[in-house]
Amino acid sequence: MAADLFQQATRRKILKVHELTAQIRQSFEERFSDLWIEGEVADLKMPQSGHLYFNLKDNTATIKGVVFRSHMRFLRFRPKVGDSVLIRGRIDLYEARGEFQLICDYIEPRGAGALQAAFEALKNQLQREGLFDEGRKRPMPIFPARVGLITSPSGAAIQDILKVLREREFRCEILLHPIPVQGWGAAEKIAKAIVAMNRLSTQSEHPIDLLILSRGGGSMEDLWAFNEEVLARAIAHSEIPIISAVGHESDTTIADYVADLRAPTPSVAAEMLARQGTALFETLHTAHERLIQFMRAEMETARQHLSTLTRLLSSPGRQAGFYRDRVDRLAARLHRAMHGQIEQRYAAIDRSREGLSHLSPLVQLNALRRRLTQQQERLIVEGRRSVAQWHTHVQKRMAQLNLLSPLNILGRGYSITQKLPSRSLVRSSTEVEAGDRLEILLHRGTLICSVEKKGGGRGSLHKSGEGEKNGTA
Repeated sequence: MAADLFQQATRRKILKVHELTAQIRQSFEERFSDLWIEGEVADLKMPQSGHLYFNLKDNTATIKGVVFRSHMRFLRFRPKVGDSVLIRGRIDLYEARGEFQLICDYIEPRGAGALQAAFEALKNQLQREGLFDEGRKRPMPIFPARVGLITSPSGAAIQDILKVLREREFRCEILLHPIPVQGWGAAEKIAKAIVAMNRLSTQSEHPIDLLILSRGGGSMEDLWAFNEEVLARAIAHSEIPIISAVGHESDTTIADYVADLRAPTPSVAAEMLARQGTALFETLHTAHERLIQFMRAEMETARQHLSTLTRLLSSPGRQAGFYRDRVDRLAARLHRAMHGQIEQRYAAIDRSREGLSHLSPLVQLNALRRRLTQQQERLIVEGRRSVAQWHTHVQKRMAQLNLLSPLNILGRGYSITQKLPSRSLVRSSTEVEAGDRLEILLHRGTLICSVEKKGGGRGSLHKSGEGEKNGTA
């Protein structure tokens, strides 16, 4: 009986704690490496490390989640406590504590995913077609006299625009085309309004200079009419320049990308319109003031010149005396200049006479011979010293190169592994898959191997001798 119990004890599979947690972690990585999960955000924290920690819960359960700092900049949505969110990520086990958590790669508010996907798809399509290119957009008019306003007559946007124009005292004719700014069929009606305003401009004696497409802020669903393809193409085909002033500053629609100019809010659109007209008036006023100042300066210069001529003509004797004094001053300056030039010439002749005595060919030849002998001696000494220095330098470099030679490192039992057929260097087991062919360069010779299984530990180091025995990586 005791013998049977001993045999059963010896057949048990006894695991250590780290072995058990490693197996659980491997199971999580295999089963939960890519999953979508929805829930409510709770206990949101962001310490100095920059990681975002939170709990994701529903009515009956809670799981810990984390967004690492390296992924924070890729998030387009920052969750808050109480938000209902949809998360894409994986389950990971923190072996030191035996706790598992959700590693998040992507977060979006619940229910916004379908609209966002449709928005991105249409945006990419229109961008490929060139509807967002700056080259096709029309310039804004310098001073728009007739402005078409396409918006809801009962919304806050039209009141904001008119209020800014009144405060800025900007004078222009406003043509309102009322539209629904949200709901079923709103995009088609807005597109028809743009076509109608273009038709009115061509048929009228005074064309419309600018269109403002506007509405107040709202959710993505409220602004969806301005993300429809039919409206985007109507804006692109408009002959009249269009300013898109849809939503708040943080809202962005397809209409903003296609329009010739985007204003963050309706009020800013009115500011831009008024500022352009005000800038023109200020430019004209500045030019007018500069012209007046220039004319006054020219008149003052002419008046002074006339006064000078009048004084000279009034007294011929004084004018003759002025020129007589000037001739005397010039004659004295000429005499002093000629005397100075003569003295300089005599001094130059004396210096040249003294210099010629030092320029005798025999004196110069002897000096050159002595200098040549000195230079030859210096050249021999410097040449011998330079050759000795370079000999020592080359020996040091050869020793350093021998220490840094890859073949010298391979001689200590290491190898270089390249993935075939790309011959890219393999530094980690994560860079290869089972079945990949590898070429291993040894100190002497190479091996062509096939990967049968990958090792999972960090910092494991295998020498080339093991690759020669197994033929695996």
